[in-house]
Amino acid sequence: MEEPNLPPSAEQAAEALRDIRKTERRSAERYGDRIASQHLMWWGVVWLIGYSAGIRPSWSGTVWLLLVPIGVAGSIALGVRQKRVARQPKDWRWLAAGVLIGLFLTALFTVLPPGSGAQIGVVIPLLVGFCYTLYGVWQAGMRMVWTGVALDALTVLGYLEFQPHFAIWMAVVGGGGLIVGGLWLRSA
Repeated sequence: MEEPNLPPSAEQAAEALRDIRKTERRSAERYGDRIASQHLMWWGVVWLIGYSAGIRPSWSGTVWLLLVPIGVAGSIALGVRQKRVARQPKDWRWLAAGVLIGLFLTALFTVLPPGSGAQIGVVIPLLVGFCYTLYGVWQAGMRMVWTGVALDALTVLGYLEFQPHFAIWMAVVGGGGLIVGGLWLRSA
């Protein structure tokens, strides 16, 4: 004889809702990881090229002046493609955040002008790593947090321990680290 279908108890319903929220959160984190992975890999390539130019310091400034707009344009193109695929509404906050970071760096370098190119080469990756960490804390999850923390730690290590070879350090460890971080996020 079959037992009658009884409605779930309040405890069972609450547990099911908790499981659903947990699954939604994990799914959103993984989706965010996949989106962010493309940007990390893109900027990893930009950093690899840009910091490699630091081997010839006379080329470094010119190469970065060319690469940054290319990097930004590539990020915008990735974002547009990702929005089209995801069919999400346009979010002006990312553009605003980029503009604000640019203004912050301009103000920072105006008030505390760097004494060397290496200091510029440290401050910008530290800010980027910090932004990745915050993004991970507020939205993307622990993989992005660890990517940001690793980028910052390796940047400081390179500056303190390998300063004569800092440009190549950042090309390999910074650029390569972003690419590896992107692959790690994509595998989520």
